[in-house]
Amino acid sequence: MTRPLLASYPTQVEMLEASPVFDWIDRHYLRCDPYAFRGADFQDFVLQCGTSLGVDPNGVFCIGSGAVGLSLNPSKIVDRSLKAFDQSSDLDIALVSEVHFERAWRSLRERAHPAAVNEMDHDLAAAMRHQRKRFFDGAILANKLLPYLDFGETWVSALVKVSEAATVALEREIDVNCWIYRDYWSVRSYVANGIVKCKETVS
Repeated sequence: MTRPLLASYPTQVEMLEASPVFDWIDRHYLRCDPYAFRGADFQDFVLQCGTSLGVDPNGVFCIGSGAVGLSLNPSKIVDRSLKAFDQSSDLDIALVSEVHFERAWRSLRERAHPAAVNEMDHDLAAAMRHQRKRFFDGAILANKLLPYLDFGETWVSALVKVSEAATVALEREIDVNCWIYRDYWSVRSYVANGIVKCKETVS
């Protein structure tokens, strides 16, 4: 679970020109202490996530702008520049857990079944429209869908502890968004897709 702390974090050019991209993601994005936690103990936060949510700490990763200081969301690009992590940024956490992914997938499949679709409330319908785009990525945005998952009630209270741990570590109030991934490949692929889309947007 030990991860190196980078002396410096990658620039926009280094990120968008990364090659081979999967190797670069392993070396410089997912397996290093995150930009958001420079000067803080990321390992303590990882252990808190593992204990609170019942996931393997080795499957806890920081993604989003908190990982390396720059966002890979192409919709946030301004003047061909990636958005930097700042005091308004959320913390995006990837949780690799095949068990929780499968349980969440089954819960959502039952909710979205044609026999139940007329009973689907507006919030769930909106969340599912967003979620359907992510199923083939092996990703589930837990925060938006927790009320509809069979372990949601447990995680709601657990995420309070996770948010408190992030607030203490980063010394500011910060929202924590949790993504459930089926496997490590899915996380790495998600990051790679972000790099490709951002490169297309700025080129």
